[in-house]
Amino acid sequence: MTLFESLLSFSKDGETLSLEDMAEHHHLRHNQSKAENPGFIFGNQGAICSLAQYTNMVGTLGKFGKHGRTTLFIDDVKTFYLDEDIPRNYERREIAHYSPESNALIDRMSHHVGYTIQRPFPEGDQDPGRDICPMKARFQLQECK
Repeated sequence: MTLFESLLSFSKDGETLSLEDMAEHHHLRHNQSKAENPGFIFGNQGAICSLAQYTNMVGTLGKFGKHGRTTLFIDDVKTFYLDEDIPRNYERREIAHYSPESNALIDRMSHHVGYTIQRPFPEGDQDPGRDICPMKARFQLQECK
């Protein structure tokens, strides 16, 4: 419940979540994990897996809204996760959520944080010390200017 409430707290308007909101939550979770376990790393594979959890939620619950077709409405997310039910007025997507779309959303989120997923994965992608996710995110640097 703590993680769920943490995710919802990243909504900038209290009603919706954008991909950027979720990227910022991903970055917080990365830094929390790093603080608790200095050996924690996100290679390309780990970052993709983590970000895919968010993009799959967008692929299931995303609607057209103030953040485009990737808008998640907080009430829908709560209904889905807390009530374990389909949100009221749910409409199935016209186009299925496939890997190419998910990868495009993953790339958009990783760019917001400040790294680029390398494809194909470089040799030694999961080697200790190879953490592609920066401690200080790109979106945090923009706020300082």
